[in-house]
Amino acid sequence: MQVPPFKACLAENLPYIDFLFGNEVEAATFAESEGWETRDLKEVALRVSRMPKANGSRPRTVVFTQGCEPTIVAVGGKVQLFPVIKVAPEDLVDTNGAGDAFVGGFLSQILVGKAVDEAVRAGNYAANIVIQRSGCTFPPTPEFTWN
Repeated sequence: MQVPPFKACLAENLPYIDFLFGNEVEAATFAESEGWETRDLKEVALRVSRMPKANGSRPRTVVFTQGCEPTIVAVGGKVQLFPVIKVAPEDLVDTNGAGDAFVGGFLSQILVGKAVDEAVRAGNYAANIVIQRSGCTFPPTPEFTWN
């Protein structure tokens, strides 16, 4: 958001975004760029979820990851917090790609019709696996179980 072209691109496209993902730094920076006094990420997620949409067929879902803190999801005027899978410090290898892995896991469940809580569970699983390996990689056979 500190880069004006990115802010302009987001502002132009936000009305068409059904699912918006970001981390805690991106969320706080967006709030600052909007001139909002709050840095409460739950409130920021709620405000972003309520920003105008071009298509009213579904509400916007805003998801903020926060590293080892709970994942924030705002949709339909409600905010939910979802715990992350804890990782022992000695098992943390590389956080590059964790956000991308989260989004992939999340969307994999949305695409097959699962609810947001199951999508967050899959996103947290994918991010948890990635941060325990070098590079954005998965084991040959992931152990995620579908509910």
